[in-house]
Amino acid sequence: MKTMEPGQLDRQNSLLKSLEKSLDVLDIFVECNTGMTLKEIAAHTHLNTSTAFRIVNTLERRQYLTRNETSKQYRLGPKALALGYSSHWTENVVTLAKPYLRRLQQLFNETASIYIAEGDNRICLDHVESTHSLRRVIPIGESLPIYKGAAGKVLLAWCNKEERNRVILQYGNLSESEFSQIRHNGYAVTQDESEHGLFALAVPVFNFESQVIASLTVAGPSMRFYDSIRQKMLFTMGQYAYEISYSLGYRKKS
Repeated sequence: MKTMEPGQLDRQNSLLKSLEKSLDVLDIFVECNTGMTLKEIAAHTHLNTSTAFRIVNTLERRQYLTRNETSKQYRLGPKALALGYSSHWTENVVTLAKPYLRRLQQLFNETASIYIAEGDNRICLDHVESTHSLRRVIPIGESLPIYKGAAGKVLLAWCNKEERNRVILQYGNLSESEFSQIRHNGYAVTQDESEHGLFALAVPVFNFESQVIASLTVAGPSMRFYDSIRQKMLFTMGQYAYEISYSLGYRKKS
């Protein structure tokens, strides 16, 4: 068996210690849903600030961490999310979307929801309901046809073309031009589709592979969705959906 020279052994031990410190940094994000600043990371890992900065900078460069430029907080990045993506991505979407659902409800007092596609249906992952007596009510986990309503049409507009064509042929009353327009606009608007008297707006949420994995939706009685409020809703929803997407690793292509 080949024996290591003292210098080689020292270098190997140094690398192992650096790796262990990097894993310590990643470990603190397992139970942290709010993000952490560099100072907080250093405190939780008992590292000095310069060491913590070097590790965090490397992890960010390699996309294992991502930083919010406004709050200066770090979260798990696309590479880290990809490791557990197949079994945990829906929980991560719900966690990231929840504060934005609350803000939308507080701003407009209409029901805000997040949906994903499941076969020919869309599933409500989470929502925050309006406080109006007349409001959109849908249980979490409820399944609705994907081809009806703004949320489903956003999911269809960005799914693969073969799947979309199958749905168009199977259910009718749909067209590729409608979905092309949704992609061009960046949102979907529907009225009286999934329910009489219901108005809905939806925008896409992208993952780190630039795939649409969810739709952010605001819905309520048509009589409250007049033109000026719709424009404000769409602008705000677009901002929030981008922030959720950014946290999932999505980056706009220049």
